[in-house]
Amino acid sequence: MDITTGHSPQNAPPTDQGDIAPRTVEHSQDDLSDIVGLEAHAGERLQAGPILKLMYDTAVVVAFRHCGYRPVLLRLDRIDLTRSICHMDLVCLEGRMVEVGRSSMVIEVRCFAKSPTVRDFTPRHVGYLTMVAIDDQGEPVRTLPLLSYDTPQGRESKALAAHRRAQLEERKNALAWTHEDGLLGVNDVIEPGGPERYERLESDETVVRVKSQLISHSPYLDSRVRAGDLLLTLDRIANYTARRFTGNQHTITLSVNDVVFKQPLHATDRIELISRVSYVRTHTLEVTVDIIVHTMEGQQVHLDPVNIFIINFGPSGEKKRITTGLTLSEESQDDLRRYLKARTRYAFWKAHPESHLTQSLE
Repeated sequence: MDITTGHSPQNAPPTDQGDIAPRTVEHSQDDLSDIVGLEAHAGERLQAGPILKLMYDTAVVVAFRHCGYRPVLLRLDRIDLTRSICHMDLVCLEGRMVEVGRSSMVIEVRCFAKSPTVRDFTPRHVGYLTMVAIDDQGEPVRTLPLLSYDTPQGRESKALAAHRRAQLEERKNALAWTHEDGLLGVNDVIEPGGPERYERLESDETVVRVKSQLISHSPYLDSRVRAGDLLLTLDRIANYTARRFTGNQHTITLSVNDVVFKQPLHATDRIELISRVSYVRTHTLEVTVDIIVHTMEGQQVHLDPVNIFIINFGPSGEKKRITTGLTLSEESQDDLRRYLKARTRYAFWKAHPESHLTQSLE
């Protein structure tokens, strides 16, 4: 999918990858910084969407500096946003290349922040975004410059790339059994015990549906929608769904599971988002957002769903218990499967708190 900022190169790189000199990590690394949020909400926790968009913008800059072609977002690795960033904080994002394939580039983006009353930046988030280079016809470029690891930054990036691949494989294996065929029972997926619920809703009762056209802010003429803008919208509808479910205005995204965009979106497309609560714990819940693209030709394209993990909290910032639960039935195997996958993802996340790929470093 998507989407980008930047300008087309005046001179296209050579068509033979062997003729392109390898480029170091230092060659393309870059940073962005901005004061985020609204002054009227100074000191309140900022939603995840604007931060995800800034991380995307940083990855676009790094990818373009490396290859000179237009980069579009293919994948956002699971990212945890457990450390708070508040309105009117100064945010700095540092991006660097960690791996390059024939047409794809993996960029690490680290996010730092400080409030107006603090002198030093502190680490907040780290994310890995996979960008694909495309030409003027929108086709993937297969001749990207190789990445040289023969520098101090390069050696660190090489180690990060290997660690990332290993953890992606571990996450894939941890979830593999949830895709197995066979009927599920309610007792197969529900944790024993659990908090008391004063109300229970069926999955369909939690659904929020929006259908609209995203505005293209791209400088290119093909009207592709930037992935950063879609991430903003996904975060907004997920939190609306969570607030409607909990009856509480104070929710915020804690993590976004692996996001894959395989279909380009255009300003002429209508984007339908169907959001529902798929998993509930004591203070947290997961929202699944299905994405349907309606083209001008009348086609419907289903993208991979996006799973967003959200915490419920009180006005002063303390965790708040969720008193609404889900009613599950063996007649709805889709609901049971979503619940089981969310529960498995949560268990994997809790078992890997030390990972520097999903948890920010101090």
